[in-house]
Amino acid sequence: MKPWLYIGVLVLLLKPVHSIVPSVTFDHFELYLDTFNGVPHLELDKYDSACSNLLISSWPHLTSTSNSSSEHLISMLYSKGFTQLNRTHLVIVDSDDCCIRMLNREHRDLRTIAGTCDSRGYADGIVGVGKLLRPSDIVQDIRNPGFMLITDAGNNALRSVNLETGELTTVIDTGFNEPHGMHWNRKDLLVANKGFYISVVIWHSNGTVLNKIVAGTATAGNTLGYFYAAEFIYPQELVKLQEDLFLVADSGNYQLKLLNLHTGVVGPVCFRNETTCTRSSNFRGNPISLLNLDDVIYIGCNHDIYRLYGSDLPCPYKNITVHLTLGEKTANVMLEGGHVFMGFTEGVHRVRKKYDLKMCTYYVNVIHHEEFSCPHKDITVYMPQGQNTAAVQLFDGTTKQFQKGTYRLSREYNSETCIYHVRVREIPQANNRRLVFHIHYNFSCDFLEYDTDVRNMLHRIMYLDQEKLQLLCGDRCQISNKIQPTYTCKERKYLSLFWVTEEFSSDEITRQVKEELSARLIQSDTWDNSHIYFHPYLEFDVPAEKNSNGDAMLVDVAILCSDGKPRVHGANACEE
Repeated sequence: MKPWLYIGVLVLLLKPVHSIVPSVTFDHFELYLDTFNGVPHLELDKYDSACSNLLISSWPHLTSTSNSSSEHLISMLYSKGFTQLNRTHLVIVDSDDCCIRMLNREHRDLRTIAGTCDSRGYADGIVGVGKLLRPSDIVQDIRNPGFMLITDAGNNALRSVNLETGELTTVIDTGFNEPHGMHWNRKDLLVANKGFYISVVIWHSNGTVLNKIVAGTATAGNTLGYFYAAEFIYPQELVKLQEDLFLVADSGNYQLKLLNLHTGVVGPVCFRNETTCTRSSNFRGNPISLLNLDDVIYIGCNHDIYRLYGSDLPCPYKNITVHLTLGEKTANVMLEGGHVFMGFTEGVHRVRKKYDLKMCTYYVNVIHHEEFSCPHKDITVYMPQGQNTAAVQLFDGTTKQFQKGTYRLSREYNSETCIYHVRVREIPQANNRRLVFHIHYNFSCDFLEYDTDVRNMLHRIMYLDQEKLQLLCGDRCQISNKIQPTYTCKERKYLSLFWVTEEFSSDEITRQVKEELSARLIQSDTWDNSHIYFHPYLEFDVPAEKNSNGDAMLVDVAILCSDGKPRVHGANACEE
């Protein structure tokens, strides 16, 4: 499980995306079933041995159905949400009677397990004491499988039920506005709020729970774009397409929309072979519920169930690297989809797997077991300006002076000889025709080295700040598209973010633009409250460092180091 990175700037420039290209297009769109009534929830029926039926709530019935036959399990029950614990038992949200029930399908036995039926209110407690108000959806708590989580729409709260005791408790009752459908994103819970936004519930390791808006302005509308500018009308449910890609049933706009947690953008969903699509395609009935079955999307609407498939999403499968166990010649590998394949030998193996209507290829790399791994990495330092040597602290704790060049050193480690290199370089000359924007945070950032998901999300959020910097530049400078935004983690405890401009025509113009931009930054409050936090590594916000003038975002003449990354010109600027 990977953590989710959140970066925030408290004062945001609400700028929607214009001329946005289709984020996902489906080739096939068809009517699957007439239901005559709305379908607030649907799942694959686990009780059906052929695994061909859908289990749907469609007032006043809970029904097991296919496009050829149907069986009503319960009637006269207004259920919005339900979940199947196993093949025989369902937990059902009785929305009208404001309680939670469990159905034993083998004995057709229905009993109350939480809340007080026919009694609306807001109270924690056991069955007959605890109370709900228009509960909507229910999911299993992946952190505590013996508990269920309920969106209590009328009380704007997330509630929890202990399946063993029937104890109803409140998880959090802030930040919601008619919460409905839920979906897990790793260990965080995405919630569709009919009050026009998507929020996320985060459980911190110290026991505190946070609920914050992820996408939407909390104002009714139909705008695509960055999360902070997007608009919905009564979003009701979410379903996962791929890692960090979710479909949202934007019921009031009669549309599906794509929630992209990688890019921070709400984009359109298109189908019916449309040649152009700058906004989501409309449904005849408004979408209420969503289900993803082997990359075929079922959409429950007011009177029908539709089916979408044949998307243009890229293959989601990633390459896999495993190490042979010491003394073994083959490795057992869990492939995409959860299947374990036995007998992979050392080397690179090509694997093909179907995704939607296309075949995808990924690779399994089986690496020979290395009994010994040297912990000492190469060292690179830069000579201070005006000096012909640099002081280098070696792994044995000593400090020595080295001239420009590359030196091969060795050190004993666990009865083995480690070889590493010391590289001493001159500071590259400043490129006096570029500027670099930079902002800094003083906290431990060493986990960026090994956590790919967090590192990727950091890059994507930096692209959002790049747009704000371009607005600051106006027509005086252009943020570079060739040199991407980047970061450094100096001494594993000092995070710096950088954005570099395109070249100016002369050194004098560069100096003049720097002075103008410095003045604009002083006048701008966009980055005054810039802060950063990585969930779950930190349990507090870390504000950006500020200079003596109280500025967080700074601009200076750029230097391009040997790795191609921009830095602020100065002594030891390129040292990591």
